Amino acid sequence: MNYAEICIIKRDGKREDFSISKIKNAISKAFSATGITDEQQLVADITMNVISRFSNPTITVEEIQDLVEKELMKVRPEVAKKYIIYREWRNTERDKKTQMKQVMDGIVAIDKNDINLSNANMSSHTPAGQMMTFASEVTKDYTYKYLLPKRFAEAHQLGDIHIHDLDYYPTKTTTCIQYDMDDLFERGFRTKNGSIRTPQSIQSYATLATIIFQTNQNEQHGGQAIPAFDFFMAKGVSKSFRKHLASFISFYVVMDTNTSVEEKAIRALIEEHLPSIKTNELERETFRMALTALQINIDKEHLARVIEKAYLQTRKDTHQAMEGFIHNLNTMHSRGGNQVVFSSINYGTDTSAEGRMVIEELLKATIEGLGTRGEVPVFPIQIFKIKEGVSYSEEDYQKAMTDFEAAEEGRMTFTTPNFDLFLKACHTTAKALFPNFMFLDTPFNQNDKWDANDPKRYQYELATMGCRTRVYENVAGEKSSLGRGNLSFTTLNMPRLAIEARIKAESMVEDGRNKDAVEMKAKEIFLESIHEMATLVADQLYARYQYQRTALARQFPFMMGNDVWKGGGNLNPNEEVGDVLRSGTLGIGFIGGHNAMMALYGKGHGHSDKAWDTLYEAVMEINKVVDEYKAKYNLNYSVLATPAEGLSGRFTRMDRRKYGKIEGVTDNEYYVNSFHIDVKEKISIAEKIKREAPFHAITRGGHITYVELDGEAQKNVRAIAKIVKVMYDEGIGYGSINHPVDTCHNCGYKGVIYDKCPVCQSENILRMRRITGYLTGDLSSWNSAKRAEEKDRVKHL
Repeated sequence: MNYAEICIIKRDGKREDFSISKIKNAISKAFSATGITDEQQLVADITMNVISRFSNPTITVEEIQDLVEKELMKVRPEVAKKYIIYREWRNTERDKKTQMKQVMDGIVAIDKNDINLSNANMSSHTPAGQMMTFASEVTKDYTYKYLLPKRFAEAHQLGDIHIHDLDYYPTKTTTCIQYDMDDLFERGFRTKNGSIRTPQSIQSYATLATIIFQTNQNEQHGGQAIPAFDFFMAKGVSKSFRKHLASFISFYVVMDTNTSVEEKAIRALIEEHLPSIKTNELERETFRMALTALQINIDKEHLARVIEKAYLQTRKDTHQAMEGFIHNLNTMHSRGGNQVVFSSINYGTDTSAEGRMVIEELLKATIEGLGTRGEVPVFPIQIFKIKEGVSYSEEDYQKAMTDFEAAEEGRMTFTTPNFDLFLKACHTTAKALFPNFMFLDTPFNQNDKWDANDPKRYQYELATMGCRTRVYENVAGEKSSLGRGNLSFTTLNMPRLAIEARIKAESMVEDGRNKDAVEMKAKEIFLESIHEMATLVADQLYARYQYQRTALARQFPFMMGNDVWKGGGNLNPNEEVGDVLRSGTLGIGFIGGHNAMMALYGKGHGHSDKAWDTLYEAVMEINKVVDEYKAKYNLNYSVLATPAEGLSGRFTRMDRRKYGKIEGVTDNEYYVNSFHIDVKEKISIAEKIKREAPFHAITRGGHITYVELDGEAQKNVRAIAKIVKVMYDEGIGYGSINHPVDTCHNCGYKGVIYDKCPVCQSENILRMRRITGYLTGDLSSWNSAKRAEEKDRVKHL
């Protein structure tokens, strides 16, 4: 065939003259990418072999590339692999040019697609929501093209890994933060328009907490958490009590003697002689005698009544403060798209009367709910800390089980100071799905510095973001959750590695019918590939960290300027954040453990010990990489059980296109979260907890175990307490209990509602469900993968 007569048809249909050099250059680049630079004759031979296979004078670019792949596979398979990857990369880049237009059109038309529904906490159809989505998609494109090193961008776009929050990559911000609220309250803080002084009442404490949440949310892309809500709010209760008591005593003096007295002096005596809002007879008498120095004479009976009145008014204020706190966090928009703050609060271990009052009233306000219908609050995500001798004991648990109704109603006394709050927490969970439960006695959640007599012991207690992110161990300082957060995290596609391992094993084992030999080889390849991919992710996280370090402190005026992120307060505004970020965590995440085991064995780890052992080994391989990189860079690498919302469908769609439908692997719309048992698998509550618990110890970047209950949990609070005990006994780090919570919009009926309200027959039903770590009351705001997953969830018995 005369080369001059050959015509090339390009992808856009245009024609151009044939050029040997273009084929030769493409093959040469593939060799160079493999590290081979001295095979020019072989490159020339392959080029001529490709041309010799032209059968028509006209040929498409795609056909030529197919021929190049075949010829490379014959002589150099490793080069062929590089060529194929590059070809897929170029195809992806070309597709993006047309895809971006389609994406923008979908946003304009407010289509119900997975881009517009990627965040169930955002109303993407509102003008501000549309702007957020426009910005997000354009910024991701910018990140791919100009910021990400090619090998990481390629791995993300091909679906080997998922780099989370790529739209925030150019901003250099971090993911989340856990506030040292006591420090902020005592020092005061600055916002854009002025400074805020130390609050002086429980209402002010609660209001400023919401302001801190809202302000800092705009400087990060993830969640915000208060690690010790009860400890931090307790001072506000004390201040309100002193204010009320001083006011009531002053009023008493005016009524009794028709003279006035300075309340400030009375408050000083209250602070000196009444250390708690719960007073005993000796303290009251000492205080009464001290009042005589101010010429105030009041008898014991009247003083006791005045103190009781101040106590009751303080409780009323505390309830209103907690009510306002919850309402504000469900209505204050922190970003476009009507997004409220992704907020979490941890509590349960402050045994002071003030801290206990905060939690008692918080739980009451949570049950009362929002608005006139009492809707279940979505935020804050609440986490109750279980601590032996503080909020839990086996002795008190067994005692409560002898007459649970009496225990719930407060007709029973316990040795553990906050065990009654634990029961109230179970009651609230049964009604409102929160709080979740964190177990501080689990070995990996303990801190040797924790001391029951330390008034600031909360510094050494683990706290979490409600979705599951765990920030605790620290190579750069104190082992604590305060003033730290996650820097970024990236998830590897575990099912894909298992699929490819099985395919390779079947081609490598001579006797393909020998199932055990194939599985053994597949497992070996799988674990090697897990290690390799985790290493890639570790490198990518380090590259992003190096980029984040270059941010200037003035880019985060609230977070750094107010020392919210510990160390940031020492920086000048134009100084790079640099080493201040070393206290943050870098998470290597994974998804689809169940699906990966199905690809290897055709069985999930819920009932197969072989699958369970392999999945455990796989996660341990990621831990090996974490340990290696933690030592290499002295940074807080960790393994994260990824909370996949949008990602659960993305990987699945890509793998189904690449490998077809594989039963139990790619035949659903989603991959199962991290190490979780398949949501469709019938398994008992105890067995599910038992099989997932060991994974908590090896996913210290964050984890959670859920159980799904059928029926109305509010009618069986005893069952909630039993489940929490099983979690405690099995060594769960962080657990949650899901159950249906439905509310009729028309009449306000609450309960399990199937098709129509049993009272008014309305179909206008609010169905509160948990998506990853947070709640939503409108399943239509979920993406297609998460809707499919929710539909498949079986109840555990």
